[in-house]
Amino acid sequence: MKKALIFAVFSFFAASVFANDLPNRRIFIEGTALRPDQTEYFLWNFYAEAIGTGYPVTENIEEAAYIFRFSVRSNINRNIDNNLYILTISFITASDDLEILTFDFFFSSLDEMYQHNRTLFLYAANYIPPYTEDDLVISITEINELDTSWKDKWLYFRASFDYPISFYILQPKGLFKGMSAYFGDDINNPDYFETLEHKISPMPGITLGVELQFLNFMSVELNTKVVLGDTKSNTFINISAGAEIKFPLKFLKSFVIAPYLAFSIPLTISPIFKEYPPFVLGGGVQAGVGGGKNGSVFLDVNFMFSFSQAGMHNPFMQNDYAPNPPVIYYNRIVIGLGVGYKYGLIARK
Repeated sequence: MKKALIFAVFSFFAASVFANDLPNRRIFIEGTALRPDQTEYFLWNFYAEAIGTGYPVTENIEEAAYIFRFSVRSNINRNIDNNLYILTISFITASDDLEILTFDFFFSSLDEMYQHNRTLFLYAANYIPPYTEDDLVISITEINELDTSWKDKWLYFRASFDYPISFYILQPKGLFKGMSAYFGDDINNPDYFETLEHKISPMPGITLGVELQFLNFMSVELNTKVVLGDTKSNTFINISAGAEIKFPLKFLKSFVIAPYLAFSIPLTISPIFKEYPPFVLGGGVQAGVGGGKNGSVFLDVNFMFSFSQAGMHNPFMQNDYAPNPPVIYYNRIVIGLGVGYKYGLIARK
């Protein structure tokens, strides 16, 4: 488990230097020691030295061209040279298990090894032959054969975490000077007024959907969105049903950029509203990268707007503070951000 974690950490940084990841330079690192902390120490440090000096490390021995193997044993002659341990390093060709090099290094503590680890690793790795033209041809071939089947599935199941930001833009209808609720019979000369403001409501949510890619350049998604809260309470749950028409662009090998048109209708409406838009329209862009052979990790940015206004109950009516007008109107737009994953089924050409 610890070895897998070490591999994952350093492979993440090594992935950005693909040019070094040639098949005949890949190294598999393994070893044993007298104590678990020694095993972990040398695994970690030799992984670090390999990645730091530009040698790709593989977790599977089947993918390696060379094996870097170490072992730690007690020094039975410690009374003579005062060193407690012997570190033995072997460098082996993985295809035929031929031992190219074996050497020993004496030490007493792990702390003193920090100044020697790189030298020991490079001494062994020096037996890897330099780049050749054939290496570069193999590297280009591997890039061209990169699996992009995740882009072309008939059916995708989508789940995402969303953060829509709703903007309610105050409208002047029925308001004193176009911006205030008021008390009194005369809108032009009220007894009292309360100035209103635009409202911004950022709330987290999730989206679940099913997408059918019926053409190479077009797909349709049906989804359900659940978003928490309204402009007054975080406890209300907004549920809506929607559809998206996407136009996936696949000219980049590792990415899919899909602009889309969107339509949504509310299934639940907060009681703070007297009137609410029956539907919203808009669009966005979804950018995805491969997340395995069948899936994609994506970022979603969208913009939605309503053709009709949202009418909120006047919040000052309850205490007769500034009860006019009874309904306050807003234009509503939503800017949405999201990140998610979609899993594809049934490969298509």
